[in-house]
Amino acid sequence: MNPAAPSPTPAPLNDIVGPVWFWPYPLWMTLLAGLVLLLILAGFVWLLKKLLTRKAVPLTNRQKALAALEALRRGIAGSDPYAFGVTVSDSIRSYIRAEHRLGATTQTSLEFLNSIRGNPLFTENEKAGLTVFLEKTDLLKFARAEAGERDMLDLLDIAARLVRGEAQSEKSGGSA
Repeated sequence: MNPAAPSPTPAPLNDIVGPVWFWPYPLWMTLLAGLVLLLILAGFVWLLKKLLTRKAVPLTNRQKALAALEALRRGIAGSDPYAFGVTVSDSIRSYIRAEHRLGATTQTSLEFLNSIRGNPLFTENEKAGLTVFLEKTDLLKFARAEAGERDMLDLLDIAARLVRGEAQSEKSGGSA
């Protein structure tokens, strides 16, 4: 080899090439689709959370009392008159306490009736119905009086009319 001879020129080096885009959609379209998908997902999560945490409308005192009386009516066949008297009396007394903030649950029947004698919350008809109702339930609770299914149904009817605020009928004056 001849030292004076020029060496062959090496092949030119190509510059480094940038990344090759292999995604079939432009970047702006991909980002927009991702944002839309994220918004749809967030909306679905919000809706699901709203549906799962929806609170039921609370029942009114009247609705609770009527539901308790209806449950008693369904289980009346073959029930013990004493237990029935205690339960129906407690239902009405609890309703009066919750609805009118009166001490119906802590007073005797006589004390309660005396306390509402001049109370304008109750009409004379309602006071008469309460008197009949409490007398009948007291007979069942304290005198352990016998009562047939018809007597217990009549007592439930009086109780339901008291809760609904309806006028008492003439047949509510019978005995248990």
